Amino acid sequence: MYCHQCGAKCASEQKSCKSCGARLLTTDLQQAVIELAAGSGLSNAEVNPDSMNQKTELRKAKISVFHWLIPLLLAGVVGLGSLLFYQYEHSINQETLNLQLQAKEEALEGKYSNAVNLLKQAEEKRPNFAALTRDLELATKAAQLQTKLDKASAQLKTQKLNEGEKLLKQVQATIGKRKEPLFGHLQKELTANQDKLAVLRVKGELDKLSTVDELSDKLNKIKGLSGKEAVSVKAQIINKIVGLSYTSAEEKKRKKDFVGALNIVDNGLSYDSDNEKLTTYRNQIVEAKREFEEAEAERIQLAQQKAEEEDLNNRTAAVEVTDLKVMLDDYGDLSITGIVTNTATRPIYSVNIDLDIFSSSSGAYIGNAYADVSPFRLEPGESGQFSTSYYGVYEQAEISVTNVSWYLE
Repeated sequence: MYCHQCGAKCASEQKSCKSCGARLLTTDLQQAVIELAAGSGLSNAEVNPDSMNQKTELRKAKISVFHWLIPLLLAGVVGLGSLLFYQYEHSINQETLNLQLQAKEEALEGKYSNAVNLLKQAEEKRPNFAALTRDLELATKAAQLQTKLDKASAQLKTQKLNEGEKLLKQVQATIGKRKEPLFGHLQKELTANQDKLAVLRVKGELDKLSTVDELSDKLNKIKGLSGKEAVSVKAQIINKIVGLSYTSAEEKKRKKDFVGALNIVDNGLSYDSDNEKLTTYRNQIVEAKREFEEAEAERIQLAQQKAEEEDLNNRTAAVEVTDLKVMLDDYGDLSITGIVTNTATRPIYSVNIDLDIFSSSSGAYIGNAYADVSPFRLEPGESGQFSTSYYGVYEQAEISVTNVSWYLE
């Protein structure tokens, strides 16, 4: 063998030139060089075959030419081989890069299993490429997390909330520390599942809530959440608030607490301003309030009138005198008795009776008498008695009540 770099003679088993250190060509490559040299016509010099001296000289010239031509030819072949090798390696790199780029696109779309398969194909082409190894590790981790998220989502659908929440916390603990873009899809899906879990928690508690304040608190907890489940539960909570508001307002209305009823309805409308049921009922409360106030004003007016009449009666006609009797005894004296009843609406006391006495035969005025009623105090509807005497009449007489006086409590 001869070194293609410096032309120094080398042993066939050598792998590098001892003279210049260049890597030696293989036997196959050497054969290709010889064939190339033969094809160039340099191995068949044009000489006279009849001249032995010329053959000898030609052989020497051939060897001499071959000695300096070998490095030149080998250099050309090596250059061609290097070019072919470079093209081959470049092709592998390009295929690897394409696979890596495809894997990146798949990963960013959340198709982590596809990304893993593509990166494994790329790694087979470039087994020791650190970037591929790193990408494959990340894609594999993302695929594992996706599996957990899928399982957690399935558990939430079957109302296994505790198990689903446990898996979501595991994923959160991992994703929370990752900043790589391919975890973006997982983060969105994690957030969506966390929102769904919160909504399902609230939904499971709705039947136990019986006040507007409790429902309002749950509504605030899911106020910022999105998704079909969140929208559905928000609607359920608001409907329940509307129902409770209507029932509570109706109870207040029955008790004629119209202001309280309106406050309750207005609070319910603050959650659903366009609710037809509450809006209609509010108008009914306003109308009932107006009718009640008008009736109440009339009642008050009548009550005041009645109170004035009662007061007048209590002051001017609070007593009724009945069973008035007059008897003439053997001594010519008159004994006068009667009953007084309290017809006022309040107790009276210190009731006094003034009596005029007239002759039964002539009608002439004889005199007057004065009597106190006993007991001293009379409740409304209670009766008392009075008795008095008038002396020296000596004839039958008639009695007339001229005045009754009393005090009101």
